[in-house]
Amino acid sequence: MVRSGLLAVVASLLVGRVFAAPIDSLGSASQHVRDAAAERLRETFVATPRSRWEPVVAALKLGDSKDSVLQALKPYGVADAGPRISGGGASTEQYRLDEVWVLIASFGRSDELLRTELTELIAHVWVAPAPDFTGVWTTYFVNGRRSHEIQYKDGRTFGTVTLFRSDGSRAVVQHHGLQGAEGDDTGYFPSGAVQYHGQYRNNAQVGTWVWYNEDGSVRSTQDFPEH
Repeated sequence: MVRSGLLAVVASLLVGRVFAAPIDSLGSASQHVRDAAAERLRETFVATPRSRWEPVVAALKLGDSKDSVLQALKPYGVADAGPRISGGGASTEQYRLDEVWVLIASFGRSDELLRTELTELIAHVWVAPAPDFTGVWTTYFVNGRRSHEIQYKDGRTFGTVTLFRSDGSRAVVQHHGLQGAEGDDTGYFPSGAVQYHGQYRNNAQVGTWVWYNEDGSVRSTQDFPEH
């Protein structure tokens, strides 16, 4: 399992929308404003219940065309949550219904609907730092929990990069040098147990990477050449 380009992949999978204030403030260029907004949201955020979207998804019938699916979703201001995944004659797309729920829809060769899945995926709001920023840059999920905590030096990622889940648990801790990922890279289960561990050198995986089961037993390993 190759972890190269981790930040870009995770960001594309988790990209969110900006909704009503104080969620709007999560997109501020000011760390102070974002932190204050996140603190308020941790106290006030109420997730949309699944029942809000179940009838909408149930109204989508297998065999419907992709165009008809998009027309059915249009009144709700649904956004593409990307990315599109294709293979085996089918494609799978994600549509963000609101800040909490995502519709996963699979289409066949003729763009006929094959499968729908309503899944909870809390959106986050990404805002880039200034080109010359040095320090720790923190962005948030719309529920006020941290999504990214990244150390920068002169506008470049340099130091520790931590990715979080919307429940507050760590997902990944990675380290960066001037050439990209450098040093330890560790992934975690929501419980806090280590999910995988390996090392980068000059932005390339090196040595033996180990993936674990949640009980700590080894699930798999993979060796990468030294550079």
